[in-house]
Amino acid sequence: MKKKNGPSEIKFLSLLMLSLVIMYSCFVYHNYYIYNSIKLVAKKNAAIEYGSANYKVEDFIKKVDGEIVSIKSDIDTSKVGEQEMVVEVKKDNIVRDIPIIVSVIDSVAPVISLKEEKVSITQGDNIDLTSNVESIKDEVDGDISFLQDVLEDSKFYYHLDYNADEINNVGEHDITVTAKDKNGNTSSMVFKLEVVAPPKPEPVYQAPKYQAPVYSNLPANASGGDLVSIAYSLVGSPYVSGANGPSAFDCSGFVQYVYSQVGISVSRSSYTQANDGVGVSYADAQPGDILSWGHDGQVTHSALYVGDGMMVHATNPSQGVVASSVAGWESGSVDSLMAVRRIQ
Repeated sequence: MKKKNGPSEIKFLSLLMLSLVIMYSCFVYHNYYIYNSIKLVAKKNAAIEYGSANYKVEDFIKKVDGEIVSIKSDIDTSKVGEQEMVVEVKKDNIVRDIPIIVSVIDSVAPVISLKEEKVSITQGDNIDLTSNVESIKDEVDGDISFLQDVLEDSKFYYHLDYNADEINNVGEHDITVTAKDKNGNTSSMVFKLEVVAPPKPEPVYQAPKYQAPVYSNLPANASGGDLVSIAYSLVGSPYVSGANGPSAFDCSGFVQYVYSQVGISVSRSSYTQANDGVGVSYADAQPGDILSWGHDGQVTHSALYVGDGMMVHATNPSQGVVASSVAGWESGSVDSLMAVRRIQ
């Protein structure tokens, strides 16, 4: 006859079930404890530069309790701003995903490229100073445009700084190019603006004041072309006081000699040559006319006008016979033009 389970068997089963429950509870508690003990502390203000390709998660971690296995969710360094990175950490075969915040930052200032280190202009000329700026680029924001009026909170611009009160004065001036991107990064570069004085204007001759009568509408000297050719052929001859050719000359001797070569007689001294022929204005001067120079009312020098504002004359022992600009001689000499005489 089969016996029923007794109290001892029931007790055994009860103890077995209790043991299993305790073991499972210990397992769950252990895993829970391990899971919660997995810690990861990110660095304060964890950040990475925009566009960075090579970086390690350890660069952003201050402390970790466990082993970093992988990055389950990475950041995009082509976007500026705060992003979440999810890091997989393992300890005693327990894995925990921990998010951390990483800032992708832009700390690189715009790059300024100039065409020239120094720009030169003539005083009074207008110039667009921005024309010396080749380009201004920012890695994040791209090309940056010029802004004339900059406000305190202005961003993403470039501007030119200079002393507006001095910029038109002769001399060198500093022009500072300042650029600022959208994230507030600023760069600057300086180039020189050289302002040079304008050239002095050539003297413009007005009709001289003559003591002798001056006539207009007179025919040109018929021998003018021959006189000019002869005069130019003697350039380089020496100056000798009292000489009237053929190899050396003083001023009036030169004029007399040139005229003698075309069969025309003129007087010998500068003073008398100022009265030879007929007086004309300088505005009506023709090749072959005699130019009489002097100062304080006294005629002291004679020359032969050869056209186009030029004259040929025997100057002094150091220069001899030369071709000179009438205007240049006037500005560099104590003499002024006193008479223009046409020999007819």
